[in-house]
Formats: sequence, structure tokens, C-alpha cells
Amino acid sequence: MARWATPPMDRRQTMMFTPTLDQVVADDHPVRLFDEILAQCDWTAWETQYVQVVGQPPIHPRIMAGAILYGLSHGIRSSRRLEWACKNAMDFLWLVEGRDIDHSTFCNFRTRFGRELKDLFRQIGRLAMTMGMIRLNQVALDGTRVKANSSRHGTASARTLEARLTELDEQIERIFAQAEQADERENDLFGNSVSPNHLPRELADLRRRQDRLGKALASARLKEANRKDGAVKSRPVKVPVADPDSSIQPNKEGGYAPNYTPTATTDGHKGMIVDTDVLDDSDEGQVTVATVDRIEESFGEKPEQLLADSAHGSGANLTELAERQVEAYIPLEQREDSDENPARRSNPSEPVCRSDWSRLPRNTRTGRLGRHAFVFDSSDDCYYCPMGRPMGFIGVKHKTRRQGRRIGYRSYRCVECGGCPLAGQCLSPHAKFREVLRDEHEVFREAMDSRMNSPDGKEVYRRRKWIAETPFCVLKSQMGLRQFLLRGLAKVKTEWLWACTAFNLSKLAREVTRLRVRFAAILA
Repeated sequence: MARWATPPMDRRQTMMFTPTLDQVVADDHPVRLFDEILAQCDWTAWETQYVQVVGQPPIHPRIMAGAILYGLSHGIRSSRRLEWACKNAMDFLWLVEGRDIDHSTFCNFRTRFGRELKDLFRQIGRLAMTMGMIRLNQVALDGTRVKANSSRHGTASARTLEARLTELDEQIERIFAQAEQADERENDLFGNSVSPNHLPRELADLRRRQDRLGKALASARLKEANRKDGAVKSRPVKVPVADPDSSIQPNKEGGYAPNYTPTATTDGHKGMIVDTDVLDDSDEGQVTVATVDRIEESFGEKPEQLLADSAHGSGANLTELAERQVEAYIPLEQREDSDENPARRSNPSEPVCRSDWSRLPRNTRTGRLGRHAFVFDSSDDCYYCPMGRPMGFIGVKHKTRRQGRRIGYRSYRCVECGGCPLAGQCLSPHAKFREVLRDEHEVFREAMDSRMNSPDGKEVYRRRKWIAETPFCVLKSQMGLRQFLLRGLAKVKTEWLWACTAFNLSKLAREVTRLRVRFAAILA
């Protein structure tokens, strides 16, 4: 005869004493720490957004935010799945205290409190700082690509959008004319006492489509005007129609699709995220300095070291970071210099040995001698070419860069290029003299080159990968954030901030658990 375990409780038996909801959830369950940490936060700014004079009493924002954040930590992003969990999962039932919260309530709450969510993110960060989890000795800034909630095939150029809008306008005018004719016929039959027709469903749908195409057209024109220098002008800019705030970018999976570029700045001690942002294009360098300022605003102090990739290495960023006394470690693009550069000689007025000419830095595009083959002497305010000949200052030139910004360059020219044995490798076709330009940021670029090429600098920068990439791995793999659910830059920023707040809250809860276990072992 088979022996099977009998159930401890019969489904149909009436119980005199039943377990409470609190008894069902273990004392060391992570959901208790989530609730405990959120209870220590200030929710005044959230509470002031509610009108509690009429209607049913609202659910406290701590309960709503706690359910969303706890759900994100378990990879639950959909409001419908969150509704199901609050009705069926015991930990969620305990967290919301048995409340019946539908998906539309979660959906509206998630997009309503963007400003207040930033304050909650800072409160959790400050709490982590008091626990020693955030030190700001070293932070890493990086960005990633997350797909927008828009089809890769639903894109159009400004010309296509204008044609679609023209067609829609004509269609709307025809429907209005038909509606007016219908109103006149009814007035003839029933008089003016009849009520006017409601807006037809077909016309309402066309109006919504017209608004969406109008936003997409405005976005296309703006991106066309702000196109980067050197871009192929013959190719029209295309924007996603469903979410025109996003931009078409290459995906690692292959092909192109509408994407956003969310960024995260991670503290190097325990891996807590200290700042977030979302960009509508791939130019991550535009937020470098703003990130440092936001960190100082949130925590009262600046990071000592900033690790970032070459996208953040513009001259303006290096200058601003140096002025803020932040030690940056950023590899620079198009720097042909290296430790083995034979142009870096003790006496630049002496020519480079002929046997070393082949190792001189070259421009990767033209193959001619790069600017790092020329050594600057600050005491004489001149450059020295590989042949040891001085290149004196001849004046200042101005160039217009992105967004119409004019930059001044100090120009240095060699006047002894005639008969030079390196002229064929140095001068461009039809040029008689070699000229080197130096802008106001070059001294900071040279300092960065020296720092990055040092053994200590290489060791410091080696930490950037695991510091910066770990949060993205968790957010994408564990939380499933590979495509945004919301549309529009403002809503996407809020969605990203929810995920980063849940990431920090999870790490904070684990740290509290670790400390409690450690102290319990010590006391035992």
C-alpha cells in the first residue's frame, strides 16, 4: 500500500483558528525589507498630489510604489502581471495588505509621479551613503541602447510625413463637408431644435493620427536641422512615427531600429547607481558634466574619479571636469599617440632617427603624419616637426562646430618644408607648408593622454567595465528591460528611473540582510 503525505489543511474544513497574512510571509523574506526601507522615506511630496476631500480614500503612494518597485526586482514590468501578482502571490498580498489594485491604477501611478520619484531615488541613495555603500571615490558613467516602443518599419522622412499630412487634411475636410450636409438635411426635416451630431469615430481617429504625424514631422525637421557635422546630407532623416522622440540607431542584434540611450552612473564601491538619464540620440557626451553636477546636488559632494568611454572625451568635457577638480579617466578618440612614439624625444629640436620614421603616428584616414608626430614646447610656444624644425605661431583661426558654436584655434606653421625628406609623408597634395592647429582644450587632452598611458591609469581604467556594465546586465537580464513599454522621452525617463530605483532598493535590502546575519552571528 502506497504511503502519501496527507495535507495539513482540508480545503472544505471550517477552521477555528487560521494563520494571519503576516504569518504566511517569513520573517526574513525580502519583501519585509522593501517595506521597511520604504517606510523610512519621506512621502510628503507624494501625498500632496492627492485630493482627499471627495471620493473614495486613495491608496497610500508608499504601497503603490512599493508594489511597482518590488515587482521590478522580480522582472514584473507589465501592469497586468502586477495586478495578477497582487491577487495571487502571498508576498505581494502581504505588501499591499490584501488590497485589490487593478492594472489601470498601476499604469496611471507609474507615469504620474516623475518628479517625486527622483526625490525617492535620492533618498534611497543618501540612505545607502550613510550605510557606507556609496563613497563617490570612483564612479563609472556609461550608456546603453534600449529599444523604443515603436516598430522598426514604421519610420518616415519629413517629405513622406508632409505628404501623409496633406492627404489627411483633405480627408478630414471631406468628412467635415459630409457632416455639414447631413446637418443641413436634418435641419430641413426636424428644424433647428435637433441636437448637433457628435464627432464621428472615423474623424476622431483621423484627428489622433494627424496629431501623431504632426509630432513626427516636427521631430524630423528638428533632427534634420541638428544633423551632425559630416553627415551625408543626401540621405533624409527618418523618424519613428509611433514614438518620434526616439531615434533610429544600429542594434547589437543586427539592423536598425528606434532606440533610446539610457545612461547610468555607478559608484565603484558597492555598485549603487548614483545618477540616471535617458537621451533621444546616441551622443552620450552631452550629459557628462551635467551628471557630475547632479551627483553633487544629490549627495552634497562631487565624485573624486570619473571613468567613462571615449564618447565623453570632448575637449569641453575635459576642461569642465578639470575645473570641477574631478579626476577623469577617458580614452580619447583619434589619438595616434602611444608610449612608443619616437617623436616623444628629450630634445625635440633634434630630428627623429631615420630608422624610426615608419613608427611615427599616422592619420588613420589619410595615412600621412598625424598631429602627434609634432611636439609642442610651451616655453617657446611652438611645435617641433619630426625633423627638429620649429613651427611658429602665425595667428588664430575660427571654425564653426556643432550647434553653431565657434571655436578658436592657434595655428602653427613650418616654413622650411621645401626639400624635406618627409614632405611626401607629411604634406597633403598641393600644400607647401605643414600647419598644426591647437585649441584651448588641447592641454587637457595631453594631460589625459599622459594619465591614461601611465601604469596607474591603466589599472584604474580597467575597473570601468565591471563597474559600469553590471547594472545594465541586471536591468536587462533580470528585470527584462530590453524594450521600453512607454512612449515619449519624458515617460521613458520615468520608466528608466523606476527600474534604477528598484535596482538600488534591491541592493540596499541585500546589504541590510547581510549586516543582520553578520551581527546575529557575532551576538551568538
